[in-house]
Amino acid sequence: MEINNNNSETSSGVNYRPIKIVILILLLLSPLVYLFVISAPPEAVKQQTPANQSVPSDILSLENAVKTNPSFDNLLNLSMAYINNKMPGKSIDYLQRAIQLNPKSAIACNNLGVAYIMLQQYQEGIDACTNALRIDPSFQLAKNNLKWGMDEKAKLQSAVQAQEKTPGNKRDVNYYIDNGMGYYKLKNYDKAIEVWSKIGDLDKKNTAALNNIGTAFMMKNQYDDAIALFKKAIEFEPNNQLAKNNLAWAMDEKNKAASIKK
Repeated sequence: MEINNNNSETSSGVNYRPIKIVILILLLLSPLVYLFVISAPPEAVKQQTPANQSVPSDILSLENAVKTNPSFDNLLNLSMAYINNKMPGKSIDYLQRAIQLNPKSAIACNNLGVAYIMLQQYQEGIDACTNALRIDPSFQLAKNNLKWGMDEKAKLQSAVQAQEKTPGNKRDVNYYIDNGMGYYKLKNYDKAIEVWSKIGDLDKKNTAALNNIGTAFMMKNQYDDAIALFKKAIEFEPNNQLAKNNLAWAMDEKNKAASIKK
């Protein structure tokens, strides 16, 4: 899932003692410490390693460990390595798999919350941190991260409200891209589609708008609408890799949905 943005991404058998010691040290150092205090690039809905960026050796070894033995510890360690290397999007799947193995892991749920918040998917982050606190109500780190996610979501809501005060004569393509992105991050997909659709009045062949509207339709499971828009973006810009990736994603999701109905 890729999207354009104007701005220029204790369970049985498991030993948590080393992790808990680190967490305790962090909490003693500061009254408000996040597991990983870092913001994802504004454009990142799902972050990937750039093709020209070498993968750290520690990640390669952890990836091999997961392939050989996809245990809870190995999945958790790999996901944390991705987050530490500013690739939170790659950590999501591994954290979800870790939680499937150990649904009572407050640490895994907390880390999932951190990854989502880094990706500016605030509600998902809030939900994950809330789950961590359901498991362990005394988990201060999860409390801190829950507040972090709620604060960031509130900031985004305020920013969107402020944008709505922009005079009509100053609402250009960049304005609509940013404004729609705000609604998208707030999971108000209908409003995001409405805002991005206005770009057509200014630039009928704006592939960023087409791609974004298609992505919002994907969030609503309206696969045919999304596919039509991704194809149109490719028609206007044949080398648009973002649209090509999203078209493949949309086709894949449509096929999955069709197979489930059968």
